[in-house]
Amino acid sequence: MSTRGTTDSAILRAFDREAGGYAERWDVSPLVQFWRGRVLARVLAAVPPGGRVADLGCGIGTDARLLQAGGCRVMGLDVSGEMVARSRAHGVDAVAAPLQDAHLALGGDYDAVLCNFGVLNCLPSLEPLAAAIGGILRPGGQVFLVWMSRHCPADSLARLRRGLLPRRGRRQANVSGVEVPLRWWSVGEVVTALGPAFRVRGIEAIGLLDPPPDVGGTLGWRSAAEITVALLPGLRHLGDHTLVHAVRS
Repeated sequence: MSTRGTTDSAILRAFDREAGGYAERWDVSPLVQFWRGRVLARVLAAVPPGGRVADLGCGIGTDARLLQAGGCRVMGLDVSGEMVARSRAHGVDAVAAPLQDAHLALGGDYDAVLCNFGVLNCLPSLEPLAAAIGGILRPGGQVFLVWMSRHCPADSLARLRRGLLPRRGRRQANVSGVEVPLRWWSVGEVVTALGPAFRVRGIEAIGLLDPPPDVGGTLGWRSAAEITVALLPGLRHLGDHTLVHAVRS
């Protein structure tokens, strides 16, 4: 699930290594699949049957396969060749390219763009993302951006209970033995980067009441309760991830 504006060697090395064990670490988690399902339900509700979706940072193709099963035509892009190889092996059309080349690699006139989970946090700047979306999305097209939130009380409290330092605010993350730089974007920064050509339709917390599975989060009653409060203005930016849904004018 990786992409960034430049093909930094550390990013490439990290996510090439991560590709081999990604499914075993994340796709088997019922909680992660619940979070993923909430995001993809938003995409499927907004895209007409047969609509074209560009999956930026497609990883091993998990999102793309589910969107295809829902009737979408999906093209994936990832900077990691290993991630792309696994996407293709799972029946997903995908190309290996950096984000700033998305318009060259994917073409244009897409009905929707998805950039899911921690992709944005690996970007040193949001400018390549905004340019890429503008180059491939048709007027009236939908954008779904999901990234690790700057603040998540459920995650921080779970880590403190285990004697761990909070993850939020760290400048690097260890991905398969490689240190990857992180940025903790605010909702305001992401919306500003999209620019005046986009109108925000919704902001939603993903993982508001449950910590992530690596610190004990499990699918349960809190997950169900979260759905009723994840859109509230005072809470929607406090999930493990934040979802912004916008429409191009």
